[in-house]
Amino acid sequence: MSTVRQIYKLLRWELRLEWRDKYALGSIFLYVITTVVIAYLAVGGALEGPVFNALYWIILFFGATVAAGRSFLREGGRRHFYYYTIADPLALLFSKLVFNAIIIWLIGGLTFGLLSLFAPLAVITNPLPLLLAVFFGGIGLSAILTFVSAITARAGGSGTLMAILSFPLVIPLLKLLLDAGLYAIDAGTNDIWQPIYLTVAVDLIALAVGIVLFPFVWRD
Repeated sequence: MSTVRQIYKLLRWELRLEWRDKYALGSIFLYVITTVVIAYLAVGGALEGPVFNALYWIILFFGATVAAGRSFLREGGRRHFYYYTIADPLALLFSKLVFNAIIIWLIGGLTFGLLSLFAPLAVITNPLPLLLAVFFGGIGLSAILTFVSAITARAGGSGTLMAILSFPLVIPLLKLLLDAGLYAIDAGTNDIWQPIYLTVAVDLIALAVGIVLFPFVWRD
């Protein structure tokens, strides 16, 4: 079976499992809704541009961390050996990566919609940089967090280890996403494409590292 076909079948199986167990995904969306409401109550007024931008990426990052942290929790014990015998490691990696990217994009859309309810009407003056940042940022966060989740699962599944390993890796990416969000708020800022180009570069590096190292982690 080709790698692309394996990715498709594994992704479909992942979606089916998530559909059967809706509690985990529902808890992530509940976290997003609760965080937005608490942030609005804490600010005590409309969420202005910089506050909107900071809250958006904070909520998206922690939602992505919770979603991606579960990636390999189901693949322990006998299921690990089952996947080991039927699937190519890269097919498994990319199926998890695509699935997590979809979840991150959903979280991003939900977060933006909820924050927009409490923000001024014209808080986003140039939406294209923000849309591209969410798209490519979702790929980068998914690539980094999925690979870190695999390492964490093979090391015993500690949430603390997940946080320690992922924090220094995602900081440069989050800085670029914050810059892209500011450019979306202030359309007059120069060089609005620079953080997008750098985000794509970070995505490619994260994907390359995962492709090279994940087979060794999975077969360990």
